[in-house]
Amino acid sequence: MEIPRIRIDEVDDICVLICYLIYSLGCPLSKSQLAEITSFEDAVNYFDLQSALEKVSGHLCIETDVDGEIVYTNTQNGIKAARDLGASLPLSVREKMFSEAVRVYTRDAMKKKGSFLSVRYIKNADKSCTVGITVIDETTARPKYYVEVTAKDEQSADNIKHKVKENSRDFSKYLDDYFENQ
Repeated sequence: MEIPRIRIDEVDDICVLICYLIYSLGCPLSKSQLAEITSFEDAVNYFDLQSALEKVSGHLCIETDVDGEIVYTNTQNGIKAARDLGASLPLSVREKMFSEAVRVYTRDAMKKKGSFLSVRYIKNADKSCTVGITVIDETTARPKYYVEVTAKDEQSADNIKHKVKENSRDFSKYLDDYFENQ
């Protein structure tokens, strides 16, 4: 039995999703990244996304040109919308979109910065946090590991993020050793 896909068709809901993704990642997202993320499993129609991007610009998000590409950053109203209304989006959509956002952002950050590790987290409705850790294979520049960890609160998530980033080589070596010795 195939699990039905959840689509977001209302432009206002897509506006909340945009703010939620930017807030959850803690970094700006470009128009092309948002299109790629929200098209995952056909969750959002491309033209509805374009309408939502027009609607959020200036009020919920600020558009900035970075190296010839438009990126979106939440305003205070966008942060409020993400916090207050993000939970109104279906949980499965939030989880899938967040995972896809981490993947897309990490891939693009690797291309720009040459980094091999990305750690992001998202706050859940029960105040726990889901920490997404992506380790990129430095030889192939492709994702090698993606690990999700649940932390009891934001402080714990920040601690995990800090420790993993501080000891990124050790963390990557631990995963290599663990999975290669199985």
